[in-house]
Amino acid sequence: MNLKNIDKTIQPGFSALEIVMVMAVSAIMMTALFEIYNQVTRNMRRVERFVFEDTQILALKNRFGKDIDGLSSIWYPQKKQQGDAEKKSGEEDKQIKSKYFYSVNKDGHLDTLTFLTTNPLQSYGFMHDRFVRVVYQVENDPEYEGLFRLMRKEIRPAHENMDQKSLGQGKAYQLVGAIKSIEMLYYLIDRVEIQKQQQEREKLKAERQGKQSQDEKTVIRKEQKSIIRAVKQWDLADAAKEEKKVEKAQEEDTENLGGAATPRFIEMKIVFGKTESQVEKSYKLEFSVPTIVDFIPKNIAKVGIASSGTQPNSTT
Repeated sequence: MNLKNIDKTIQPGFSALEIVMVMAVSAIMMTALFEIYNQVTRNMRRVERFVFEDTQILALKNRFGKDIDGLSSIWYPQKKQQGDAEKKSGEEDKQIKSKYFYSVNKDGHLDTLTFLTTNPLQSYGFMHDRFVRVVYQVENDPEYEGLFRLMRKEIRPAHENMDQKSLGQGKAYQLVGAIKSIEMLYYLIDRVEIQKQQQEREKLKAERQGKQSQDEKTVIRKEQKSIIRAVKQWDLADAAKEEKKVEKAQEEDTENLGGAATPRFIEMKIVFGKTESQVEKSYKLEFSVPTIVDFIPKNIAKVGIASSGTQPNSTT
């Protein structure tokens, strides 16, 4: 066979096998690239959701915890204003409240929380008062319909007596947003109950001539179970007034603070709503109030104690 004739029959190009192999390799590479892109996108969403939630919780826990740590026994009476300020109507006087520590709810969740602290926000290069009133308020979140946001602000100078107008002062900023619900529980040590139990023990000791009876043991057990209890709101200034107005059938629903000026422990339950950057998730934060707050002057605790018809203990 002539080689020249063979060379003429061979045409340049690709065989079917080569095309199939190229398509297979291309498909494998495209599948691998698509899977890498899919994994990166999915993980980025998880990272964004994780960082978004954790940064909010860290900011809330850090700031609120520092404010609570700043609660102290520093106290002073509010100065009486001179001149025309002394001539106020009776209705305005009734609106003024002693709000050393004050918390009210609205629609089943926290509405306003305010207290005095010595640990405010500080910035380099500027001098600020260390003794301020901090206010936490819950309002509708403009970015997410049906959700809320927690606002924080500081009021200077800090005063004991505050009315609704005074609480409106100051510039607030958003601490956390996209909140579905936020609830507070305040654990207090009931001084009234403690004093009642002390009186019962003293009475039993007098009757039994110093011998501990079975009834006295029962009282001690009750003391261990009942001196610490939780309330959802904290309005010490109005406790006595409200208890005088309610009927006997409604007394069980009244928040009795038992003569405590501030709670001993605070529990915050916060639920973040579902958005494009986060899933619905709940958190429970716990805070401890400094024990030095127990040295708050006695006249503050007298309001809650007087409402229960018991005289304040001289040792508290």
